[in-house]
Amino acid sequence: MSASISLFTGDWPSSIEADVLIIGSGLAGLLLALQLASTEVKVVLASKAALGESNSAWAQGGVAAVTGANPFDSPELHLADTIAAGAGLTDVAAATSIVSGGARLIDAFAKLGVPFDKNPAGVFDLALEGGHKQARVLHSKDTTGRSIVEALADRVRAAAVGGRLTILENTCAADLLTLGGVCVGAEFIADDGVQQVRASHTVLATGGLGQVFERTTNPALATGDGVALAYRIGAELADMEFVQFHPTALRLDNAPAFLISEAARGAGATLLDHKGRRFVRRFHQDGELATRDVVSRAIHTVMAEYELKQVFLDLRPIGAEALAERFPNIVKTCAQYGIDVFSEPVPIAPAAHYMMGGIRADVSGRTSVAGLYAIGECSCTGLHGANRLASNSLLEAGVMALNLADLLLSTRDKSVGAVGQSVAGQIVIPSDLQDFRKQMYRHAGLVRSRLGLEGLLRTPAINISASGQLSIEQLSARNIYQVGLLIARAALMRNESRGAHLRDDYRHSDDVNFARHLFLSANAGAAV
Repeated sequence: MSASISLFTGDWPSSIEADVLIIGSGLAGLLLALQLASTEVKVVLASKAALGESNSAWAQGGVAAVTGANPFDSPELHLADTIAAGAGLTDVAAATSIVSGGARLIDAFAKLGVPFDKNPAGVFDLALEGGHKQARVLHSKDTTGRSIVEALADRVRAAAVGGRLTILENTCAADLLTLGGVCVGAEFIADDGVQQVRASHTVLATGGLGQVFERTTNPALATGDGVALAYRIGAELADMEFVQFHPTALRLDNAPAFLISEAARGAGATLLDHKGRRFVRRFHQDGELATRDVVSRAIHTVMAEYELKQVFLDLRPIGAEALAERFPNIVKTCAQYGIDVFSEPVPIAPAAHYMMGGIRADVSGRTSVAGLYAIGECSCTGLHGANRLASNSLLEAGVMALNLADLLLSTRDKSVGAVGQSVAGQIVIPSDLQDFRKQMYRHAGLVRSRLGLEGLLRTPAINISASGQLSIEQLSARNIYQVGLLIARAALMRNESRGAHLRDDYRHSDDVNFARHLFLSANAGAAV
């Protein structure tokens, strides 16, 4: 029996009840909702902005997965590349499970109408990206994330005929609800007011936290909401010091840090210094195809050596025809800012891109709090270790969504939880949000030191009253501040350099003391 879906647009009812509450409508949230939509499970899907607006939609490169399209590839080789990129902290069991789920995910996408590019023989056209020894990245031009999210969102909307899946758009989660240590839903703020949604199972699929930093490739809504929500009810966080900075983001005054896909370097693009010299091989034999931490660090070092604001990415080695065909969005966006990629290199510098850490979860999304699940970028399974392998993010989000759907559909208890309480306490935001984001980029970005991190922990803040309705902007500022401080705390705990975490005062890795994960919890404080 097929369940139906409704798009909620009217006045808030006094209460909304669900078997499963999904917070976030990127790849992970949409795919989970679709997997549950044809069942008797009652689902509420809440989106902070319009349906599908997410980090996922901004992803360019693609999905790393072994599908059989490359006869020289295998899950074992994909796993080996993932472990190598993770700088000694990859959870091998989690990585094995997620990598092996790639073929199932791509099959699910195909059934949902995701238009991956194929070659003239009708086989998936696979890209090679940094850190991969084999071409295994499925893509849709250079707007893969948008293609996936639109296909999934269209399926959700097409089923919106009223029934068991309710969609709440432009609705921001303020706090999770708990009862006796169990998560039983969430409290939301929307234009219509404050509303509680009670659920037996609450899923955080809220994406990333790039807006914690002044310079980021992430959309404005990526303010670390899920991590902050989970932390406030005592959920365990892991690897919060590991924030990946994408090496090649547009660097122009008065222009956003637009991402120039990893796949461009895989297709032949080269990195040049201010004198037009290639430089990455000074730092690693793989040159432009080294892992993101290596390339970002190489760029940072060269910029520091010559006191530069940017270096340059030369797309011309790709070839004009291939460049226009494979990367039309990059060509178009650069042209909007006066850069002709066919005749000149693109000024770039690293920008905050992806959070390897987050809410500690297993590969099915289970967290340390009963009734609470986390999938996608807001979670931390250990797949990425200290440095994510390119295009493993969409893979993880999709496989976790499928795994959690399996788990929830096998769970007999679908009764709605009792009325819970939101976390009481002061609402704290930084006195100057933009300055805080600037200082986070400067002191908790590519290079950290004890002095700078301790300064972040002393950031001036103000308390705001929670007696009236808070705005989405205030909620976001609260979460940015809380998550930023958690990143700084974790970075202070790790007195070494590893993967995406570089301490200027501890420049070498320390396997004796730090070849392990670091955890944070509001209940337990810091744990190792």
